[in-house]
Amino acid sequence: MKSKTYAMRGIPLLVAAMAIAGCSSDEPKREFTVPKALCGVSVPSDALSRLLPSSGKHLAVTEDGNLSDGSSLCNVSVDDKDMVLVISRERIEAGDSARSILLSRLSVSEQKSAENGAVVYADWAAASLIKCRGADVETEDISTLVKVLKPGRRDESAMKDLISGYTGALEKEQPCKQRS
Repeated sequence: MKSKTYAMRGIPLLVAAMAIAGCSSDEPKREFTVPKALCGVSVPSDALSRLLPSSGKHLAVTEDGNLSDGSSLCNVSVDDKDMVLVISRERIEAGDSARSILLSRLSVSEQKSAENGAVVYADWAAASLIKCRGADVETEDISTLVKVLKPGRRDESAMKDLISGYTGALEKEQPCKQRS
């Protein structure tokens, strides 16, 4: 009789130990800090966070080119190997639309729009258009294109927030006037 009692007392301890072991996992976690700006332009970091991988140790941002010279490419990589997000900014001839830019450059036909069509987005890509109008700049606009690559994550709401916030911050810098 005593051996059954001791055996029964051990069961709750065994169940508790198994539950604790099941809760602790060796899943990788995010160790990098989500930036507040990408290539000199402020971004809504909450939106960016939802598009970046859920794990990784080091995040790097590199810029190739300069918008004042015509175009720039902003690359976001995690752990020095995986490019997870790309933002391209380009001076283009006036007359195009954000919708046609996203369709022609990334073949995104299913897109939603915001800000009277100046911003279009899907869960993995977005485009925006800043119209440069005024003295000396009647013939060009500035397009921004964002693309998430794996292991980045798709999130339609986050992409809308990212492209809208990024475009608003870029517009405040008055890029239409910045020409070398």
